[in-house]
Amino acid sequence: MRAAIDIGSNSVRLARSDGKTFSEITKLADGIALSHKLSQTGVAATLRVLARYAELCADCARVDVFATEAVRRAEDGEMFCDRVFRETGLSVRVLSGNEEARLALVGAVKPHGAACVCDLGGGSMELISSRDGNTPDYVKSLPLGVVVLKNRYRGDFRAAVDEAPELVKEYGEIPAYPLTVIGGSACSVAAAFLNLTAYDPSRINGASITAAELDGMLPMLMSDRLPIFRPLCAKRADTLPYGAIILGALLNFMNLDRFTVSDSGNLSAVLAGALD
Repeated sequence: MRAAIDIGSNSVRLARSDGKTFSEITKLADGIALSHKLSQTGVAATLRVLARYAELCADCARVDVFATEAVRRAEDGEMFCDRVFRETGLSVRVLSGNEEARLALVGAVKPHGAACVCDLGGGSMELISSRDGNTPDYVKSLPLGVVVLKNRYRGDFRAAVDEAPELVKEYGEIPAYPLTVIGGSACSVAAAFLNLTAYDPSRINGASITAAELDGMLPMLMSDRLPIFRPLCAKRADTLPYGAIILGALLNFMNLDRFTVSDSGNLSAVLAGALD
């Protein structure tokens, strides 16, 4: 038995090779743009979750724990990793943006052949394209995660919509292969689109959303009544609009009319041995 734990900028997720999965919102990167440090509230919440995950992994022969943009960017990221080890016994590997993108390509459920995988996280967004679906020919990571955008725009969705096209231009010339998006925000957008009342990975994997459908969802995603309209998305209500905004801008920039969503991603790749 093995397990993988992803310490993200907005959530902490655990997947075990027996199929059991867990996810908790901890907002580790809240406010990092101003303080350049991890949120102390988020650190406390993350440590509580990791202590519980360590117990859930007591029967696992191997546990891979990795951290992404928030920890690699924060001034106190190394101190955080040391504290995780002291308090939970878990050793954290901080991934580079390229490593994170490679895991996304390996783990995503995507169409056969040429593909572009977007890992929309809390602190960053990675894009990785592959002509054969396996070997990267383009990789880029930028701090355009949903928590970063929430901290930047603070509820000013109009400004976010206006500026998002300029933000995604920083990715340069992206091969316009069919786009698959992974990450909690993308899965929540798909759950909202499908109007799921219970999270079902089998329905999320391969869910296809057009640019027009995404645009039509924006008023609901931006509404303060989103937790009522889509209770399954309540925990991400403060960041979900920014995910949809940046995805819409990305589709337009790549001249694509749709994207698919994958519930499988980094954790699946790690469980398959991608970090061995």
